[in-house]
Amino acid sequence: MFDDKTKMFLIKAMTEGIDCDFADESAIDEYIDKLKKIVEKNEKIKSSLAGDHDGVLLEDEYGVAYAIIKFTRTLVSFGLLMPESELDDQQSRDFGRTVLACISAFAELDAKNKMKIRKPENNPTTSKSFTFEISDIGIIV
Repeated sequence: MFDDKTKMFLIKAMTEGIDCDFADESAIDEYIDKLKKIVEKNEKIKSSLAGDHDGVLLEDEYGVAYAIIKFTRTLVSFGLLMPESELDDQQSRDFGRTVLACISAFAELDAKNKMKIRKPENNPTTSKSFTFEISDIGIIV
């Protein structure tokens, strides 16, 4: 399903975290809101997220917390609350999909910030167009 580079990236993200640059706690909270929406919209993820900038718990469909996402201004890190061998298949898949959702949330917020519309100039014939890189498009998991 994934090539070797993608697998290595996911393993690195799960073990070392994802480097980032949040301005303050409110930026982290905005990111978490986006992340929760992405996870809620993904029908394959049966788990849910609960928490704020102090930490977000990943809870399975029965309300059992099995993982945590922690935030600093420069790092989003992931941790399991139980040994990996005790995760069931759904929890394991949801954990990986949630890591991908974290990456997608960064991409969506970055694209949103790049594409903020400025007030048009007084000249009504002036039109503006926006360009974006393929990396600006969020990941669908």
